[in-house]
Amino acid sequence: METRNIAIMLTDIKGFTSKTASFSRAQTQEMLSKHRELVLPVIEKFGGRLVKTIGDAFLAAFNSSTDAVICGVEVQAVLRAHNEGKNPAEKIEIRIAINSGEVVIHDDGDIYGDAVNITSRLESIAEAGEVFFTESVYLSMNKKEVPSSEIGYRQFKGIPEKIKVFRVLRETPVGAQPPGEAQSAVPPESALPAAAAANARTAAAGFWRRLGSLLADVAIILIILNTFGLQSCGSARWERKDKIGSQEFAVDNVRLNQDGVTINGKKGEVLTLGKDGAEMKDPAHPEKKWTRDESSELRLGPGEEGKKHIPLKMLLWALYGAVLIWRFGATPGMKILKLKAVDFASGGPLTADKAFLRAFFSLVSLFCLLGYIWALWEKDGRTWHDIIAGTRVIKT
Repeated sequence: METRNIAIMLTDIKGFTSKTASFSRAQTQEMLSKHRELVLPVIEKFGGRLVKTIGDAFLAAFNSSTDAVICGVEVQAVLRAHNEGKNPAEKIEIRIAINSGEVVIHDDGDIYGDAVNITSRLESIAEAGEVFFTESVYLSMNKKEVPSSEIGYRQFKGIPEKIKVFRVLRETPVGAQPPGEAQSAVPPESALPAAAAANARTAAAGFWRRLGSLLADVAIILIILNTFGLQSCGSARWERKDKIGSQEFAVDNVRLNQDGVTINGKKGEVLTLGKDGAEMKDPAHPEKKWTRDESSELRLGPGEEGKKHIPLKMLLWALYGAVLIWRFGATPGMKILKLKAVDFASGGPLTADKAFLRAFFSLVSLFCLLGYIWALWEKDGRTWHDIIAGTRVIKT
């Protein structure tokens, strides 16, 4: 057993599990064999050693960081040529992550250590067709031979410090540019891999287009609120202007469906708000069902004075943005203006946690206003909630 400082490459087939779910065992084995046939010769060509195969993933070790990154570029080129003209089920698209650092090499050739763990975390954010690598690789490689662009710092699970991440471009190396240009300028589209080129082409969504989508979404929310007369979520009061007087009930849950809004009280009360008015059922008076008519009024109010409530407008706005962006990548307002929210690092769809984080922090940006205006001078046109959640808005 020995320790050495090496470059580590991890490759992984994108969507392998879902793609092979409908495959027979023979078809799955054929894809894995083809993957091996295409990728391993390139790894060996650049002096790499296959450490182990993990399902559809390869873990390889290189003595040179430069060779490892150039190898990654050539692997992607080989696969692009293989995928040309093929249907999606036949394509082999892989993500490549490269890191360098000290590892422990066991007698059987396997490697262990933090450097391997970081490589695995990096691979999880890499996009198909791209080569992602860490700052340790960037500092040790020949920058004249490897065109690259900085993505930024990323915090990985189980890794205490943030890691600066880079990805490969195709033409102008960062090291060949005048000082300061590598991180301040958006690289030419022709210099990017396919996925990165799409991101660069659509990155500048435009402040006024985003403002238009925001106003459209605000209008939609106001229509929903005004249609159902929603005000707040918390302790509620129903009131009838007759001898019955007024009472209060604590809200257990609120449901929104095509018929309107149903609010359930903790003691069995049910308040329904719909386009035809409001209806109240109270277990304390099972023989009566109170509705709004000409002689009486049923009203949903704020409850006791001084008691704090969760503004339903805020909650609805956050859920509206979170669920729609998580499931569809855009809100109706964004769809109208042909915009989409994506992950800042990979350009891919947002995970649920990022979508909800972005949506709830959008309330801060909305109330401060500066959070949205910030996009005017932020180089990627991102608002506060985009920066916090690690997202950005692009044109579709």
